[in-house]
Amino acid sequence: MTAVLFSACGSSSSSQDLSGGGEQQSNSRAQGVPSLSSLQENTYLNGALYSKNGPFITDRFGRVVTLHGTNAVYKLPPYSLTVKPNQPNSLANPDAQRMSALGFNLARVGVIWAGVEPGKGGPNQTQVCTQGAATNPGMWNQKVANAYLDQVEQVVNELGRHHIYSLIDMHQDVWSSVFGGEGAPAWATCTNGLPIPATVQCNTAPCRWSDAYGEPSEIAAWNNFWDNSVIGGLQQQYQKSWAAVAKRFANNPWVVGYDPINEPSAMNNVVVTPQYDYTASLSCLYGGRNTKLVAFNNKTKIPCPAGVPNIGLIQTIQSNDPKHLVMPEVDNAVNPNGGKTLYLATTPSLSGLVYNFHVYCPYRSGVTGNAKNQELCSSKETTSMVNNVNRRALYASTLQPFGPAIIMSEFGATSNQKLSSLLALDAGSLGLSWAWWSWRYYSDPTGSSAEALVQADDQLSPAGSALTQTYAMAVAGIPIDAQSDPLNGQFTLVWQTNPEITAPTTIFLDPMTFQYPYCTYVTGGTITSKPGAAMVTVQNSSKSELAGIRVVPGKCVKLK
Repeated sequence: MTAVLFSACGSSSSSQDLSGGGEQQSNSRAQGVPSLSSLQENTYLNGALYSKNGPFITDRFGRVVTLHGTNAVYKLPPYSLTVKPNQPNSLANPDAQRMSALGFNLARVGVIWAGVEPGKGGPNQTQVCTQGAATNPGMWNQKVANAYLDQVEQVVNELGRHHIYSLIDMHQDVWSSVFGGEGAPAWATCTNGLPIPATVQCNTAPCRWSDAYGEPSEIAAWNNFWDNSVIGGLQQQYQKSWAAVAKRFANNPWVVGYDPINEPSAMNNVVVTPQYDYTASLSCLYGGRNTKLVAFNNKTKIPCPAGVPNIGLIQTIQSNDPKHLVMPEVDNAVNPNGGKTLYLATTPSLSGLVYNFHVYCPYRSGVTGNAKNQELCSSKETTSMVNNVNRRALYASTLQPFGPAIIMSEFGATSNQKLSSLLALDAGSLGLSWAWWSWRYYSDPTGSSAEALVQADDQLSPAGSALTQTYAMAVAGIPIDAQSDPLNGQFTLVWQTNPEITAPTTIFLDPMTFQYPYCTYVTGGTITSKPGAAMVTVQNSSKSELAGIRVVPGKCVKLK
């Protein structure tokens, strides 16, 4: 049977009757996520998550998992967060508690190459940037890497204590701090002698950090990385840093997986076929020269530059950690609103992959990043979500015949409450896991304070309340349809039951919507949570192939 993904926004794919089943009246409000000790082990998410064959992320019981969360990245030295409170880079116990209370079960935690392997010296060093076959540039320091990863691990463990998974994200923006962003260490910046501007240059003021992507020296730095054509062996060193990260977290149950490179910009080495354009550079970084890299027609071979390692980045990560998921991003040059679209080549020999994409509005303020036109941004961003959901299936392979699972690991970056609400509702109706950008401002050199959920005065931004949603964290079967009604707060979920799954379907209730008594109507299952529980659980009936639940604010009434 073909798996059916969630229905499109505003429609319903099921006429499941939820009026004739069991019901439960709650006379007390949902109190937010309860303590771990107060829950039965099989109700909450814990332990490794999987997606070996796609198209869903599943837990150890086989339930389909949905992740909601936020991004937390510190882009300045020391390039890591800390669990110590009241620091510029703090992600401490109060932060984790707050995330959990919002219903978040995911944090995309940033690590920076310059933090793992800072090395020594600046850009364009002869012993690194001379053209030629890769050698060892002598920049690796295991003690420095260990100390850095100690800090990251403390943050991951703190989040885990609050039921929050970490997606480890090797973050970069405009290649490096050399260009006003972050990512690669200065020593790994090779510009072929092109000058590096002291400030971002652009044709129309105010200049925005992203204008540095068009700087010739910045493009040259990327190209030397994609081609791996300098004796410093940039891709080998990047893989070495990733190997250390994956080895460190291989046995951590609160790591969901790895994002190999944030918003890669590989606008060279594009192979054109009659139907699609492929970004060969990024495909080769992920897959390596020895991996069969093919286009969707399964005929077009993707060539790799001569300097690219035989073993790709994904294999390096998986060889050091075969348990956790790898969530490679599509090319940052993808334009969802028109023009050319770049695709990754498929890698049929790899499993445990998750299709990973970002969505932002092209009509944003150059200063704050907030939308200039709310309605237009909502339309454009939702269209991009739908396009990516449809595009995901094109990455089907022998090991993932229905395509990989999918996650939107960045979207938002706005304080606009209405826009945030619309985007979150649309993401929910499409069945997307997501991570909002961002948790705190953290003096982001490539962002603005308007993007942060938690503001400087420690209050939630207007977007914060819009992201606290009722949703199914885990479904004991295949989800067919999930809908939240923003007008009356009702939540409806329909799923195809799986008799082999003994754990219940678990639904987080938005504590604001359900702060007063609520009623649950269910068919094809039995409610096993107590009245007033912050998370509603439903055990599948052995006699029904379909199950459904409607959660309604207010007292129970007989539905007609």
